[in-house]
Amino acid sequence: MAPIINDHYPGLAKIPWIGIGEYPSRVDKLKALGDMYGFPELYIKRDDLCHRVYGGNKVRKLEYVLADAKAKGAGLLITMGASGSNQVLATGIHGGEYGFEVMGVMFDQPNADYVRKNLLLDYYFGIDVKYSSGIVGELVSLGWNYVTARVERRKPYFITAGASSPLGNLGFVNAVYELSSQVEEGVVPEIDYIVVAAGSLGTSAGLDLGCRLLGMKTRVVAVVVSMPFLVNRFMMARMVRNIDAYMRRHDQGVPMVDVGKEDLILPSDYVGKDYAYFTEPSVKMVADMRELEGIHIDPTYTGKAFSGGLDWLGKKGENDKTVLFWDTYNSVDLSPLAAQVDYRDLPRAFHKYFEEPTQEETFKKRI
Repeated sequence: MAPIINDHYPGLAKIPWIGIGEYPSRVDKLKALGDMYGFPELYIKRDDLCHRVYGGNKVRKLEYVLADAKAKGAGLLITMGASGSNQVLATGIHGGEYGFEVMGVMFDQPNADYVRKNLLLDYYFGIDVKYSSGIVGELVSLGWNYVTARVERRKPYFITAGASSPLGNLGFVNAVYELSSQVEEGVVPEIDYIVVAAGSLGTSAGLDLGCRLLGMKTRVVAVVVSMPFLVNRFMMARMVRNIDAYMRRHDQGVPMVDVGKEDLILPSDYVGKDYAYFTEPSVKMVADMRELEGIHIDPTYTGKAFSGGLDWLGKKGENDKTVLFWDTYNSVDLSPLAAQVDYRDLPRAFHKYFEEPTQEETFKKRI
């Protein structure tokens, strides 16, 4: 099914797109969790189940990005993230399905069970992973590997962190039109707040712009889960405007949306010690979701975002509002595939993640 937004702005149909996910992703009511946390009208958008192999928020972005790479004749996709990057893994799985080679340039992060699993899956799906100790080293490595690939005529195509470019983020503008249709069909009541993780800002920026274009009352609560010096209201406002400008270049019927940082909601008190460090509330939320709703989320992104968003709304006295949590996690269990890989087959720099303790061991509840 072509993007719904093309029906509203036909000029956008000129933008290459391939169908990867299975949409619309369903909306469920979280009755048990809502009762526990004091939010009687609490719902979840199940993007975690939008693909039979690997779901999550990267799918909607890659539908545009991979189509663009294909149209430009690319052969090698080069992307970036932390050592347990979902972006790298998603690009490897879905990009590989369309015949691309994939390279992931990754920086060091706190150890966790999911870091181990994602690294093993990177190897299983044939992703060429490169380690760097920090972000500066990652950028240097990106430049070096991109230039080298050009010299070798491998036709490299760079995909930014989280695939959060105006092109990729268009997937989440379209996602709001999907949600609006579900509201009209009575699948879910009109939403007051969407709670979502703000990691590379693309998902939240796309959702915010979609709500504004449709004139919805819905406000996006983008809970900061990454580096606050990069993930802030100024950067998100610029991203919203950039997506809007990109859309207008293809269809002049798209309204010009002027968003300032004061127009956005980005609670930044829930990151914890730093990016990818677990917090007690995020660990509790992961456990509560599993036990009460049978839904698996993670402690780095979705657990922090959901617990932080509900805490922020509760402090504002908004418990009686209709709240939708947008699940950006992949909940398809690929553990059997990861179990087929020996970590020693990975580059030596990544072995430490399998030889040093994980954060799960520091918490009473395993998640």
